[in-house]
Formats: sequence, structure tokens, C-alpha cells
Amino acid sequence: MFTAKLRKGVLALGVGGFVLAAGASSFAKTAKTPPLVIGVEAAGPTFTANFNPFANQRDGRLYIYEPMALVNPYSGQVTPWLATAWHFQNARQLRMTVRQGVKWSDGTPFTAKDVAFTFNLLKRFPALDGADLWGVLSSVSAQGNTVIFDFKKPAVQTLTEILQVPIVPAHIWSHVKNPVTWPDAHPVGTGPYVLQSFTPYQYVLAKNTHYWQANKVQVPKLVFPAGAANQAAQLKLVSGQWQWATLFLPNVQSTWVKGNPYHKYWFPGGAPVALVLNLKKPPFNNPRFRQAVSYAINRRAIVNKAEFGYVPPASQALLTLPAQKSWLNPKLANRGYIPYEPAKAKQLLKSAGFRWNAHGALLTPSGHPVSFTIQIPSGWTDWIQTSDMIAQDLKPLGMSVTVETPQYGAWAANQTNGSFTGVLNGAGGQPDPYWSFYYLFHSNTFGFQSPKAAALLANWNSTTSHAQQLKDAYQLENLMMQETPVIPLFYGANWAEYNTRYYVGWPNAKNPYATAAPYLQDVLMVITHLRARG
Repeated sequence: MFTAKLRKGVLALGVGGFVLAAGASSFAKTAKTPPLVIGVEAAGPTFTANFNPFANQRDGRLYIYEPMALVNPYSGQVTPWLATAWHFQNARQLRMTVRQGVKWSDGTPFTAKDVAFTFNLLKRFPALDGADLWGVLSSVSAQGNTVIFDFKKPAVQTLTEILQVPIVPAHIWSHVKNPVTWPDAHPVGTGPYVLQSFTPYQYVLAKNTHYWQANKVQVPKLVFPAGAANQAAQLKLVSGQWQWATLFLPNVQSTWVKGNPYHKYWFPGGAPVALVLNLKKPPFNNPRFRQAVSYAINRRAIVNKAEFGYVPPASQALLTLPAQKSWLNPKLANRGYIPYEPAKAKQLLKSAGFRWNAHGALLTPSGHPVSFTIQIPSGWTDWIQTSDMIAQDLKPLGMSVTVETPQYGAWAANQTNGSFTGVLNGAGGQPDPYWSFYYLFHSNTFGFQSPKAAALLANWNSTTSHAQQLKDAYQLENLMMQETPVIPLFYGANWAEYNTRYYVGWPNAKNPYATAAPYLQDVLMVITHLRARG
């Protein structure tokens, strides 16, 4: 449907009593460049050795395999990586220059043929092509140091997706019978690390001696422990057994920062968390009803209570602000933020033909009581609290709203098959705003259809003119305001805590060169920026 919320609540990340983790902790007391123990793998209690970069299982794959460029998930800034340059010959052909002097971790030279092989692998095995690139690609070929991408139709915005595909070595993967199910237990990449050891309880990555930026990598080893209980995860972070983690910590100032000058955190906003109503069912198919619901929600109260004030309210424009402010239509009132105005909500309902009975219950224009349910996966406590607060906000308007907490699988399946009236889910949050709008308008299961949005997206995707792209973005933002297809509430955070005792150079709000989350592709930027504390 949208970008799924994969990392929720206080994650079960910890591990206790394992020799290597304990050794790393004691080593850290005497060495200036100790390993980084990273609490990021929520899978547990044990691991399987699957580093297939297309399988999304082991987060360590992100430190082994590299893409053509890094796209900052927060700001959208693009940094050349395995590619040094690219340009469109026209809207139907992209040419990309491959970096020279790069080697695979087994010492084999990396070439443009590896890049072309990787993309043609996605064509042969569509299950690997998560972005459906071959829906628009007609061919990918290598000529010398250049990779040529030809498209079936204008597809300029596909560049962002192409740049983020992890590249695999042709001399190894060409012998793999089924790359979809292959676990890649002994990965060979171009990245800064190689797999040194693996057990079901933890694995260790060591520096890749063939890495093309080896002089920028000062952390000698990365340790990934397997899962444990919530309280154990927090304890391992606070006690210093972990140096980098992604946890939702209530009262982070007192539980993590207070009393230790080395303890830092940064929770940059990601995908907007939105109330999604089933537009295939009345009265949710009425845009003025949706607007009324939006004005009746006290986002600031939700942010302060359910999210501990960690994240700001989200703009109805679907942009991640302030990171994507350059794309914001300057004519949007209040930058697209919807204020808490219950009186306006009531006025909108009246203008749409809604009325109230003698008991104060809201009735549709056809006389039916307005009631619906918001579904949230069990255990997602902040989203559950958010939904409870929405129910209380809508109660004075005569709406009866209940909250259900199915298991994650049922919550996801219900959205696919339309068995819901309301849910919370991620909406938008892509580093390139085109894809935020694309996935919302083209890949939704909640029933919103807009020929105007389709035409604007097609125009945006067919032009290399940034000025024209801005015009298309502005009109799509206007559509978001007018139609309210979903109701953004607040920005979901990319949780990250880190210990600066031994390494400095971490990203933060003042220097957002990457997110600090250890599970996103831009960890390659982080690991090449960290340096030993002097």
C-alpha cells in the first residue's frame, strides 16, 4: 500500500552473554578503535546466514553491497558512489559512467559489465525487481566504462530507483541457479566490509582490504548481535555494550542522554504516518468528510503525548518537511499544515449535508450513523495511543470510532483485501517526492482514483526540466489539499542512538549528510565519515 512501518516501538534487539559481544565490550576499554556493536537486527532469537542483497534479511548486507549512488532518505541529496556521473541523452535513454579502480572484495576488478549484468538479472528474475524497473526499461548494456539504460517510454524519475539498486558480481552470480532463493552466505561485494564470522547468535564484519575508499574507514569491525527482550535491549545500549542502535526510548533525555556526554541521538522525520480511510465506502468517499476529520484531529497533542514530542506534525502536502521544502508550493496556506479547528470541521460536515440526531450522533446525508474502526498492529503502542486520541477528538462531532489491534499479518492483509474502514499507515516519505506521490496515487488499495494526478505524474516523469517538475509537484500538492485522499498526522522517525566515546563524525540535525539509522542504505555515508576520537 505505502511504505510499511517496519521498525516499531521498542525493538527486540539485544543479546546477552555471548563471547564476542563481551569481548568487544572489554576491548573497547583499552583500544582507540574498537568494534562497533550495532543493535539493529530485530530478527531473533537466532539468525540465518542470508546476505542476499535483494532478500532484505541481514542488515549487514548494506555494508557489503553498494549501489551506483547514495540517496539521502532525509534530504533527497544524491551522492555519486559506484557511478561517477550520469545524464539523459533524452527522456528515453540514460547513460551512466562507472567508477574506475574499484575491486570486489575477492580482488576481482569491478566493471560496467557487472552493472549491466545486475540489471539484466532483475529482468530474468522479476521477483528481484522490487521497483518494477523492467516495467519501463527496454534494455541495459555496457559499452566500455559506460552503462546505457534504454526505456520503453519516457521515465526520467526512474533514475532515483536505478541509482539505489545494489550491484552484484557477474563472475559469481552468473553461476547461481536461483538468485531469488540463494542465501549468499559468503557475500562478495564492493563495500567497506566483508563477513568475518557468523553464528546463529551474532555475526561480525571486518574491513574490506580491497575497498576503494579504505582510507576513509576507521572502524575495524562491526558486530551484529541477535534479538532479545525489550528491556534487555535498552540495558545493552545504556550500559555501553552497544554503541549504535535504533530504539524507541521513552524520555530519551533521561534514559540515554542525561549524565553521559558521549550519548547522542537523532530522530529525523521519515514517512508521514497517516490516517487512511477506505474511500470505497461511504461516507469516506466524500472529500469534505475527510477534510472535516482532518480539522478535528489535534495533531500537536498526539505528537506530544503519543510520540513524546520526538517528531513534528506532518504537512498535508505529503512532503517530508523541512527536508523537502524546496519542493513545497509557496502558495499553500500554512505550508500545508492542517490546524486543529473543530468548529471548521463541524461547518464542513454541515456543508456536505451531514446532520445530527437528538442524541448528538452524526448522521450521513442518507441518515446513517457515522461509525468506523481504526486498525493498528498489536504492540504498536504509540500508534494505538494515537488512534485512541483520534477517537476522542472525533467523539464531540458525534462519530463513534473504535480501535482494533490485530496481528501485523492480519493488519496488512486487511488493507490488501479492503477489509477495513480506517488504519494508520505510512504515506510518502520517499527521498524523491515524485515516488511519494506515485506510490500514493498508483499503488493504493484504499480506493482513490484521480486522472488528474495520473496526468501530472506522467508529465513529471517525461521531463528533465526541474522547473516543469516543480509545477507538477505544486499541482499534486494542491490536489492533496483539495481531495484529502489520506490524512497525514506526524512524521515517523528514523530512530538512532549512538555513542561518541570512540568515534565522532556522526550525522545530526546540524550536519544531516545522512540519517543516523543503521538499517538504511546511507549507512555507507556514515561509516566513511566516522573517525576515531583524537
